[in-house]
Amino acid sequence: MLFRVWFCLLLCLTIIEAKSLKELLYQSSQNSLLEAQEYQTKALQSQKQALYASYLPKVEIGYAYAEFKNPDIFYPKNTNGVYLEGSWLLFDGLKREGKFAVTDYKIQSSKLQTQAIQEQLHLKIIQTYFQALAMESKINALRYQQKELEESIAKYQILVSSELASKDTLEAIKAQFSQNAYQLENANIALEAYKERLSLLSGAEVNDLNPNTQLKSIDSYKQSSDTFALQSKLYEVKSMEATTSQYTYLPTIVFSNRYTSFDYGSRNIPTLPFSFSLQEPKYQNVFRINVSMTIFDTLATFRQRETSKFLALAANSEYFYQRDSQKREQIIAKNALNSAKEKIKWAKSSLDSANIAYTYAKEKFNAELIDYTQYLQSLSLLLNAQSFYEESQFEYEVKKAEFLFHNGERLSDYL
Repeated sequence: MLFRVWFCLLLCLTIIEAKSLKELLYQSSQNSLLEAQEYQTKALQSQKQALYASYLPKVEIGYAYAEFKNPDIFYPKNTNGVYLEGSWLLFDGLKREGKFAVTDYKIQSSKLQTQAIQEQLHLKIIQTYFQALAMESKINALRYQQKELEESIAKYQILVSSELASKDTLEAIKAQFSQNAYQLENANIALEAYKERLSLLSGAEVNDLNPNTQLKSIDSYKQSSDTFALQSKLYEVKSMEATTSQYTYLPTIVFSNRYTSFDYGSRNIPTLPFSFSLQEPKYQNVFRINVSMTIFDTLATFRQRETSKFLALAANSEYFYQRDSQKREQIIAKNALNSAKEKIKWAKSSLDSANIAYTYAKEKFNAELIDYTQYLQSLSLLLNAQSFYEESQFEYEVKKAEFLFHNGERLSDYL
């Protein structure tokens, strides 16, 4: 009983200024992986705007200069002029509509992929957070055991010096103390590693944790929905299916109009028996309608279209495999959740029994009714039972998160 009271007081002290799990999930929105994915989405949105602009009328202005080595009546010494040309791609064989669809699907897929990465980060943070709490629990239990052993060492040092107890008992307790110190050092290193991982995943420095953290209660029979990763894959498939529209034999129609202003240099006109005036046009305006279509390309376009279809079918097969995989993962996560809930009951029963056994063992050891071996076994049993109980509770929270993740839920909604 004293162990549980001491343990609770120690936990209360660690709550002060501890980083909450909800805070870490919120701050993880600044994670570099998420920022990278968001930049990719922005790049696709910019690409969509550029695609729209490419189908609007274009206006081009330019300057042309030409010089002739041997000028004559037909070729002046030089010509130069400014031109202004407008063009408009009126119809491109329905490729435009396909390109717009492909870009829209890619943008949707990228947005959902951002959500998928965020949920994966949240799951990793939750898993690491409760793993760190489990390690903290083990450390606290080891510290309590060390405190007990220190008291026993101090007591038996007096008894041994007074020749009221054998030295082997004192050395056995010291050996157990050293073993615990070794385990405590390893546990502290592991805890710091968990905190560093949390800092990396969340983007916030993590020094203390809140041991009272829990997720909301959930129903293990909750209806599932597609995960964000699976939804992203679906739009990726749609994008690849829309790509086949780029390979077509339909005609292309382009309108263009070019206005050019001319300026001529001198001409080399031969001497003639009669006079005439040479008319030099100062401008020229050319309007064109260009209609073109491929009638034979050795089936190259057809083969490209077939390739695009096969790639779309391959992506579709991957999608259905991932969908089936999610269903299997949901079943596994559901079974693991139910099992973790049952483990808490058994761990609680084990802890209660270990507490009672240790209380009696300590009283008997102090009364010299049992030897140090039985006492240390009872103390180790209590340590293991306490760690097992705490770990079972934290494991249940992790299984909750994994079940929600595979069920397509937002983990932040359950904090």
